[in-house]
Amino acid sequence: MNDRSTTDPSVHEPTGKDQPRPSARGVWRLAYPLLVAGLTQIVLNIVDTVMLARLSTDALSAFALAAPVYLVALIVVRGWATAVQVQVAQRHGAGRPDEVARVVRVGLITALAAGVAIGALLYAVAAPVLTVLGAPEDLIGPGTTYLRVLAWAVPVAAVSFTLLGACAGIGATRVSMYIALLVNAVNLPLGLLLVFGAGLGITGAAVATLAATAAGTGWLLLYCRTRVLRTTGAPDAGSTREITRGLWRIGWPEMSTMGIGYVNEALLAGFAARMGTHDLAAYRIVDNLLLVVFTVLASGASAVMVLAGQDLGRGDRRRADAWHRAGTRLLLLMLAVPSAAALVLGGPLISLVTEDAAVAEPAWAATPLALLSMAPMVLAMSRGALLRAAGDSRSVMTASVTADYTLLIPLGWLLGIHLGLGLPGLYLAWTAFAVLYALLIHLRYRRRFGDGESTADGVVLP
Repeated sequence: MNDRSTTDPSVHEPTGKDQPRPSARGVWRLAYPLLVAGLTQIVLNIVDTVMLARLSTDALSAFALAAPVYLVALIVVRGWATAVQVQVAQRHGAGRPDEVARVVRVGLITALAAGVAIGALLYAVAAPVLTVLGAPEDLIGPGTTYLRVLAWAVPVAAVSFTLLGACAGIGATRVSMYIALLVNAVNLPLGLLLVFGAGLGITGAAVATLAATAAGTGWLLLYCRTRVLRTTGAPDAGSTREITRGLWRIGWPEMSTMGIGYVNEALLAGFAARMGTHDLAAYRIVDNLLLVVFTVLASGASAVMVLAGQDLGRGDRRRADAWHRAGTRLLLLMLAVPSAAALVLGGPLISLVTEDAAVAEPAWAATPLALLSMAPMVLAMSRGALLRAAGDSRSVMTASVTADYTLLIPLGWLLGIHLGLGLPGLYLAWTAFAVLYALLIHLRYRRRFGDGESTADGVVLP
């Protein structure tokens, strides 16, 4: 594959001359490869969900409880990749290519170390975690095996996330799309072979995911070797230390935000498990639907973060804020289209996933509330992207954790379990969380960007 850093129209050039006017179309140009990549990645989860639903309700339920635990591990290492993306975008915008390569090298080493540690921890605590989450006895065994297989995928995924973040930081977002397609090309046939042909069930789904992740990461290493890893001068120890500190300032709040978010997702799956096996399976189906909508919005937010970060690296805060406003308009449209499609086609699509009416009916009943919970996230994600682009991931973390533990978790337990509202109760709690989260992010945005100054204060560049 050719080097697309000069030919890919999604690449945002670092020079400040003749830059296009910030617009929703400009955000979309960078976002659509990320959107395709994100939706293609979701196919990994959907393929596993459909295969295991067809296998048995017990297999689907074990997957529904174990998958969020694996995502907790993945999302922690992905938070470090976000720090790499922000730092690369800022340095690319400032025209400092050697520092781009050094950021990526330092990010890879630390991400791999974190991935090994988190993977080992996941392997060790798989069974106790599922027990704490309230898994029935007959689901703990297969769920534990699933998690222990995928513990080996965590360090591999950490390397992949870091390199994809670096490519996105320079605007080469099409790479994410190609990798996602490759991963699915491996996972789908191998999953069918192992789950049904070899009779491995949920273990086969885990092995297929591990193999697909390794294939994508191997190709990505070859692709990035000369694109974002090559330097023209020898790095000095001082520069490396500064880069590491800068990555840590952005990375630890981002990892905390994402990790806590998926811990909460696992807790909510545990709430659903306490409602019953059918409710847990229904929760997994609706959660996949929400994941599609969230991924659509996240692609636009990620594009805003890159474009704004590049302009902040050039010292132009007015232009960075203009990208954020254009991105907000695009995100509104990106929410409306899949939500409308889900309301029209959701019922038939759920029936394709499962023929069990005791699963399909509660899943469909919870769908409108689940979609409603995403509406406040447009404001939160667009303004959060601008804060991240400026290196202010700590404010995003604070807003998220505050909303999590003042509303989401206690309200989810109260409405879903204690008052017996079931899945609709869980998604009412999600809606309350999203409203408070958006409000807190908005207040921080007004404090930081509301004065109309044109300097890039607070940008994490040594």
